[in-house]
Amino acid sequence: MRIQNKLCLSLVATLSLVAGSASTATAHDEENPTPGLPAETGGYQPALAGYYEDVVFPACGTTITLRSGDVRDLYEKVRVKRDGTTVIKLRGDVTTDVIAKPGGDLPDGGFLDELDNSGRLTLEISADGSTIVEKFGGPSVIYPVSETDAAALAAAGFPEFGYFERGKVAIRTVLTEDEAAEPVSTEVLQNTTRDVVDLCRALKESAGHPY
Repeated sequence: MRIQNKLCLSLVATLSLVAGSASTATAHDEENPTPGLPAETGGYQPALAGYYEDVVFPACGTTITLRSGDVRDLYEKVRVKRDGTTVIKLRGDVTTDVIAKPGGDLPDGGFLDELDNSGRLTLEISADGSTIVEKFGGPSVIYPVSETDAAALAAAGFPEFGYFERGKVAIRTVLTEDEAAEPVSTEVLQNTTRDVVDLCRALKESAGHPY
């Protein structure tokens, strides 16, 4: 099951799963009993290179690329609980460039430079990988990767592709084994965010075409 393809995610959540699905067994002494997830770290350590890879997804009627900016100083801690739940925590500082390909709602594309994306993240992944709880604070980029979590975000008042500087979000997603299927459910458990920015709007304004 490719978890990162089926969750409503903050950028750092995506990157933690991308890094975890890479060959992390060579980076840590112990292996995680859940395949595809990072091994226990015993404390915070510098994040793997996979955390800084590009993330590409559809939004704003076009293709969006999130690219790590000049600040790349993330630290990861991984713990596996007795019940098999994997807990991944990220902290540190990171900036993000947002690049929109021309098309759809953004005929001239768009570019946002060096967004502060340093909000702390906690991911709790059940032993069978079927249930994930994401808890992350601002400043963070947030976006859906399925219709199910797009609906959940919209119901909680988020734009299609958003950014918030303050507050916290907690989201629980229940997955299926079928990689092509929608999640069984996505629920916003907590939302204390304030001053949420619509990044589709911000990208359009960056290209000189405000709404």
